[in-house]
Amino acid sequence: MRRRTFAAAAAASVLGLPALAQDFNWRGQDGRTVTLLLNNHPWSQAMRELAAEFTARTGIRTRIEIFNEEQFRARLTTLMQGRSAEVDVFMSLPSREGAVFKRAGWYTDLAPLIADRRLTAPDFNYEDFGAGMRQQATIDGLVATLPINQEGPLFYWRRDIFQRCNIPEPRFLEDIPEAAARIRACDANQGVWAARGLRGAVNYGMSGFVFNLGGSYATADGKPGLCNPATIRGIEMYANLLKDYGPPGALNHTFTQVIELLGQGRIAMTHESSNEFANIMRFPGRAQDLGVRVLPPGRETGISKPLVIGWGLAVSAHSRQKEAAWLFLQWATSTEVQTRLVQNGVAPPRASVFQGPAFNAWANEMPIRRAWAEALIEIGRTGTGVYQSPTDRVPEARDIIGNAMQQIVLGRASARDAVCAADPELARLQ
Repeated sequence: MRRRTFAAAAAASVLGLPALAQDFNWRGQDGRTVTLLLNNHPWSQAMRELAAEFTARTGIRTRIEIFNEEQFRARLTTLMQGRSAEVDVFMSLPSREGAVFKRAGWYTDLAPLIADRRLTAPDFNYEDFGAGMRQQATIDGLVATLPINQEGPLFYWRRDIFQRCNIPEPRFLEDIPEAAARIRACDANQGVWAARGLRGAVNYGMSGFVFNLGGSYATADGKPGLCNPATIRGIEMYANLLKDYGPPGALNHTFTQVIELLGQGRIAMTHESSNEFANIMRFPGRAQDLGVRVLPPGRETGISKPLVIGWGLAVSAHSRQKEAAWLFLQWATSTEVQTRLVQNGVAPPRASVFQGPAFNAWANEMPIRRAWAEALIEIGRTGTGVYQSPTDRVPEARDIIGNAMQQIVLGRASARDAVCAADPELARLQ
């Protein structure tokens, strides 16, 4: 019943629009096939089910390839370095690889397509995407992607465990280690904490700890700046939570393991992706016993500086079907489609969807949905998309920072020694 209610609200919302510009020729590329290379993601999985509707509207068939992230990136790199025309559309995370992909010539600049009235539906409205998301998608003036989601790590906690153990909800970041100790003392059999420990994935969840305690990955003059007291404190707090309260094998974990532990009720707290909300809600009981919010601010600093990023769709510079690919991008990022994707836990980057009646009707059905929506609005308003020291070689920088955190967990170095040793390595990437 709830699904039908959402669908009805979504339909009503879309009917108030000009039906994706009825006067626009959506069938101008009828008979073509576009190939999509996608990362495994809630958006991608939903697209498998919706793609037939794109074909019905345009006459363009789709061939969709979805891989887990490591395999996705390896295949994309192989095809793009070979200048292959096999892929027409691919997912990209501009905050991670935008500068590198742009320099390599892998992106088609979408700006001329957006401006072309012959190729772009009149109701497309590029300005409807949030300013922060448009900024992340634009690299040195080149519009590399259209945003398909808005996400960032959020603080999830088991309200029932906190109540049973008589522990107040953490109001400040410093309350989280205290709550962890009290949960362990209350119930030795209850898992306490999990978070990303895999070297290249650490920054995603750890950056909020760094920022909220007043730290930064860079100095005022743009050099690597891990070796300052506030940054050290943030990395040390994150590392100590994994070391003292994390599950076995925590340093090999990324979001897949963390979400499984949370969904199964084996942990009481985590700082993990907003984008996994729908997957978490599929586990029995979690909709009733979980709380979700933006990571609490630092007690002494008062700072709340969350991370906010978004995947985007790019048209390959090597595609021979750019106009057909552009039609897919417009359809996939339209208000109509984004409104429907909310029920898959995909947070919309379009303001018209976030503020629309369909989204609000869906969010108001359950308190945890409303809390998730409010948290996303907050990270969209206050968040940053930069979560490593200044460099175009983003994956390498994140590996170095993640390795420093791992050294603390393994007891191989003090927090100060591990973190300060990373700055010279990071400087070599500039």
